[in-house]
Amino acid sequence: MSNWDLMMPGMGLTSIGLAGVTISYAGIAHTFIDGMHALTGLTMFIGLIILAAGILEGGVSTSNRAKATVLVVASISLAFGMFAFTYNTVSTVATFAGVLIAIAFPAIVLAYVITKMPVYAKPIGLIFAMAAGAGIIAFVGFGLVSPDTYIIDEEAAVQDEAAMEDAAAAVPADAPVFEISILVGSATPDAPDYDPDTAEVELGHVIKWTNNDIVVHTATSSGDFGETFDSGLLQADETYTINTGELGAGEYDYTCIVHPWMNSTFTVIEP
Repeated sequence: MSNWDLMMPGMGLTSIGLAGVTISYAGIAHTFIDGMHALTGLTMFIGLIILAAGILEGGVSTSNRAKATVLVVASISLAFGMFAFTYNTVSTVATFAGVLIAIAFPAIVLAYVITKMPVYAKPIGLIFAMAAGAGIIAFVGFGLVSPDTYIIDEEAAVQDEAAMEDAAAAVPADAPVFEISILVGSATPDAPDYDPDTAEVELGHVIKWTNNDIVVHTATSSGDFGETFDSGLLQADETYTINTGELGAGEYDYTCIVHPWMNSTFTVIEP
């Protein structure tokens, strides 16, 4: 006999893990750290569903203990929400909050209706579904065909092209190249990974990584999670280059974010 008490959280955690792997390997997340950020959002949604199921089991409780618990949870949520809005520099936080409100409002209404007036649950649910569908269609439609095509971010596209041109210009065409190979079979723990594993490169040289393996790899600065340099996902035979003149002299540790046991170091030295 199946144990549903174990199967339900198991299916939820498996879904979260699968979503995280998909996000990371599909290149949607820039690094695994970004993928973890996405997973925290998914975990929150799963937690809200389980929390709602627990609250509504047997009807909505009006005991003092339930009221105190709601007050504590709401206080914590509001505190973190205020912190997110006040101290972050991400421009999409307001959009994320709006999405949460758009999901939470109909969910709360439907939960109350199902608990107190189940006869009205289907028509009200249908109204919310139609309203959501109309809103999505209107948003996408106006975003594509209206004079202000806000879905097509032309400015971002121009900035991306400029960034690519700047990156290409940052690597001198006539600079000496120091090549590092990502070895075949390096995805296996304890197998040789980068060759050379420890390198000394003169300042002004270009370092070029080539993925000679059949699976994806990266060359990502490990001390700051890719802030200094990050190749992104390199498919088989793809390359990534950086100009040591932009880095400056010093020792740089790097890793593969897909296979974190792959670690290596290069040192930029004065000529």
